[in-house]
Amino acid sequence: MTEEKTILDLAKNHMAESTTQVPPAQVPASNQIKEDASVSEALDDLLSKVSAKSGWVPVKLPSLGKYNEGTGDTIEIRPFNFEDEKILRSVTSITDIKSAITTLFHRCTRGIPYPEMSLVDKGYLLYKLREVSYGNEYPIEAECATCQEKNELVVELDKLGTTYVEEDASPEISVTLPDSEVEAVIRIPRTSDDVYLENPKLIMDNLWRFVVRLGKYDERTVIQNFLAKTSARDASVIRETAFGSGVGLDSKVRFKCIRCGNDQATDLPLNENFFSVS
Repeated sequence: MTEEKTILDLAKNHMAESTTQVPPAQVPASNQIKEDASVSEALDDLLSKVSAKSGWVPVKLPSLGKYNEGTGDTIEIRPFNFEDEKILRSVTSITDIKSAITTLFHRCTRGIPYPEMSLVDKGYLLYKLREVSYGNEYPIEAECATCQEKNELVVELDKLGTTYVEEDASPEISVTLPDSEVEAVIRIPRTSDDVYLENPKLIMDNLWRFVVRLGKYDERTVIQNFLAKTSARDASVIRETAFGSGVGLDSKVRFKCIRCGNDQATDLPLNENFFSVS
């Protein structure tokens, strides 16, 4: 056999040489420290005004903390940062939206564990997070109820009213049902109940979950069967007691139609401008 190297031998030698580890160039420790200090100083300079605007701020709860034992009437929130913005912009479906909102509440609120937060407080804090993160001006479109003209409006979120609970408020509310004349104890919905509230049918199917007691009975089967057999008026009172307290942000916006001049109110929507700069 010839001693001359074949093409295969040369290729093997080349591969062996190419896989040989070349040690990285060593950077003197003193230079690295200087570079880190320089970057830190530059960031301190560039972010000096951002730091003052990104801290935690107190927010008074519509529930005044009455729905969470041991909680004061105020918790803290902070504006979204770049990582929070990335979470929002990665949303591609309804499921992603719910997950993103949950994550943002965990990251940007403190004072009440998120699952224990009442829906009244959650809805209010969502608007406050938007206000401190992107500004208080919120562009919306409102259709006139008379002529169907599309009206472009800018809502000032910090000017919207807030309804607070009474001082004697409790997470459980007693009410006498109109037809059965039974005293019902109804609990306030919390964020952990969101899964039961995705549509009207789901709410009605799970209405029993918000009834703590009927008269002297608190068994689940008794409550479920009662709801199945009682009147629509009784069921409506239970639903309104649980979900229609009127506490929280005043989400009615008044405007005068630019076309017909009709003075009217519209519900404040969540649109594509909600999580964007005013």
